[in-house]
Parts: sequence; C-alpha cells; structure tokens
Amino acid sequence: DDDDDDENKDHYDIIVDAIFGFSFRGTAPREPFATSITQMITMQTQQSSLLISVDVPSSWNVDGGDMTEGLKFQPDVLVSLTAPKLSAKKFTGRHFVGGRFLPPGLAEKYGIRMPPYPGVSQVMELS
Repeated sequence: DDDDDDENKDHYDIIVDAIFGFSFRGTAPREPFATSITQMITMQTQQSSLLISVDVPSSWNVDGGDMTEGLKFQPDVLVSLTAPKLSAKKFTGRHFVGGRFLPPGLAEKYGIRMPPYPGVSQVMELS
C-alpha cells in the first residue's frame, strides 16, 4: 500500500552516526552538523530509532566524552575501531570493538590489549 510507504518514509529503525572523526574540538558543533545531531537525537527519542555511533560519537571529544552544551548526545551502540578511545569510558550502551588491524608490535609499544577475537571474527562485544 503506497499510503503506508508515505507514512513511514521519515521513520528509521537504525541511524548510523559517523559525522565527525575523533578530532572534534569545542563545545558546540557548527552547522549543518548541529542540526544533524539534533535530528538524530529526535529520531532516537521520538521514534525509538536505534542510534549507532562509529568510533567516537559525533560531538564527543576523543578523550573527554560529550562536549556539547545540553544536547546530551548518547548513542545506544558504540562500535570502536581498532581499540576503544578514552571517551568510551563515559559511554553507557552496548559497546563493540571492530578490526584486527593493529600490529602486535604497535599494540605492545602503546600498552593496548586487544580483545581475544574468536576464530576469524572481526567484531567483539565488550562487557
């Protein structure tokens, strides 16, 4: 039914947040990113959309966590790439780490303990 399609065209079950890299600075994202972040929060709260952030949630500082003034951007799921960043300590949802691309020598040099990926898996849920 076309009416059902029109009704659901602005509803999303899952939203993937991958706007910023981990170099975000400041206390408020500039436009058009601020509007995008606000729209993701609205869909998450009003439509129960699952919000998944890649590596570091947008508007979060890689070391300090959520740096916005009042937005309270809190994804439901975080997928850290290679290794969790310090900001992940302030994350409260489901947390996954993905990627086995850190050479053992580099992990040893920086004291990074890689998770015990089972078999050939590239992703692992952290507890």
